[in-house]
Amino acid sequence: MSDNTAKKIEQVPESYSPKLKPTILQMASTVAYASDTIADPFAGGEPPRTSNRILNYRRIQNWENYFLCSAICSVGKAVGAETEIAIEIDTSHYADFHFYSAFTGDMFTYLYSQKKGNPDGLQCDSGVTNYFFVPQVVKRAYAAFGYDCVYLSTAQIKKDFRTAMNAIKASVDKGIPVLAWGMGNVTSHDGSRYGMMPEGSLIGGYDEGDVLYVNLYPGAERFPEGYVDEYGYSAITNGLDTTKGIFFVGESIPKTDKRQVYQNAIDSIPAFLTLLPAENESGAYVFGKTAFETWADTLETDIYFEGKTDDELNGICWNLHCAPYCCVCTSSADKFFAHAVEEYPDLTMAAKLLPLYQKMVAYKDNIWALHGDFFPPMEKFRTHEFRAQIAAVLRKMGGVCDEILSAFEEGAK
Repeated sequence: MSDNTAKKIEQVPESYSPKLKPTILQMASTVAYASDTIADPFAGGEPPRTSNRILNYRRIQNWENYFLCSAICSVGKAVGAETEIAIEIDTSHYADFHFYSAFTGDMFTYLYSQKKGNPDGLQCDSGVTNYFFVPQVVKRAYAAFGYDCVYLSTAQIKKDFRTAMNAIKASVDKGIPVLAWGMGNVTSHDGSRYGMMPEGSLIGGYDEGDVLYVNLYPGAERFPEGYVDEYGYSAITNGLDTTKGIFFVGESIPKTDKRQVYQNAIDSIPAFLTLLPAENESGAYVFGKTAFETWADTLETDIYFEGKTDDELNGICWNLHCAPYCCVCTSSADKFFAHAVEEYPDLTMAAKLLPLYQKMVAYKDNIWALHGDFFPPMEKFRTHEFRAQIAAVLRKMGGVCDEILSAFEEGAK
């Protein structure tokens, strides 16, 4: 991608037409962005410390499904932003996380494998930001709590590794973790190594030999015993070799008006419901109504489930069904709109969308009732009749996607 193309995407205003958003976001999910420049804070001298860790910080939680949003929330808390941007949902720590999932679009994104049956084993549990990297999402989130954001890509890190490491050390010494998008050289519980874990993570410390202390998702259960210390960190070397980028909190800037933040999030919804099929390194995804239809088609196709033992069904259940269901369950869009309607009665689109997202919640609850829990019982999941019941609900959820888009079309008249 040329620098001119990158600049055009950078210059797209927050209020651009929803009809243009799918094209822009599609470009954003596949192109590389130019890194920002960053000065070496210790140029001409040595960092004052050789080792340091932030001990009191908000850790990424295993139950928070949109991992980048969780990491953004932690950075926001580190700079004292939480009380001004929280949405009162269940508890304060849950609220901030959901605010960012609305701001990034994860709360409004539904995705599934483009191929019926998900033969590539794609993860569909983390909305859009886990697999489709858009640096502008992070920059806009940082602006929402009043700070500029400096982004360094892998190429920029490799070009000037010492400056990047020194900038990390300077941020840690100020008590502000550095958000990393993907972390390489991570050891799994069976001793194998990840070239890059795709989830967002927090760099909160450093040590001699360019060791970084990183708070990773999803937690100790995925790693060898002792790999995660008492502060939630894993010690990693060469972790920046394959990261898609790191984000530093920059200078203080005027905060985006809170009402406008809500408006921007609402305006983005049509884009996330109508994204064209998109590929990452693992395979292709579809979104919105198409995702629900492909998911339903998969459940109604017996060949994926016939002749399987309970263990075999358990092995495929996550990728074929429970991962996208987790994405649906994690959303609190209905509460987001309820809060928007209460605080900003003039946001008329919020009032129109609230009952539609409440309908989504009702359908989600219908599936939960069919399961009897989050996970379906394998003896039922094996049967076509049971899966067809779930598929019927999924198609209704796809229909709600159409209703949401229709509300925007009517609002534009």
